[in-house]
Amino acid sequence: MQIDYTGRQMEITPDLRQYTEERLQKFSRLLQDRWHTHVTLTAQRHRRVAEIRLKVRDHVLVGIAETADARDSINGALDKLRRQAVRLVERQRTRKRRPKPTTVILLNVLQSSRTDHEVRQVLETERIPIKPLTVDEAVGALDLKRRGVVVFRNLETERVNVLYRREDGNLGLIEPEQE
Repeated sequence: MQIDYTGRQMEITPDLRQYTEERLQKFSRLLQDRWHTHVTLTAQRHRRVAEIRLKVRDHVLVGIAETADARDSINGALDKLRRQAVRLVERQRTRKRRPKPTTVILLNVLQSSRTDHEVRQVLETERIPIKPLTVDEAVGALDLKRRGVVVFRNLETERVNVLYRREDGNLGLIEPEQE
């Protein structure tokens, strides 16, 4: 934690520095990363303004408070910063982390050689694009394909499905189970 101080029209005493640093220690539990703080204290007639900027990763949190006493201004600015930091941490914690949808799938064609134990070799590897289709559109696309397999993202379920031509001439559809 690095803290810079700026005093405008007032001197920042060691007592105010210690008070601010003690209050900022509470942020180390909340933010846990390295962060940089800039504290600006301003005196204007009978008002004391505290502006505290806290830089965490790629975010800048700002708390400004204005009262008659410098300590009360620091407390008010730190309270605003605490609310912002809690909101930032909660937003990061509750963000849904979904895997990126696959756009291409690898299709391997295997050859089996007839020996004592079956050994399979990869004859051909092909990348197949996964397009969002309905089942009816996939059936139409299967008629146009030479390979007899269509891999697509089902528009109703948003899951990857496989449509293939069976040996008896009918069509088979492979759908993953719902979780």
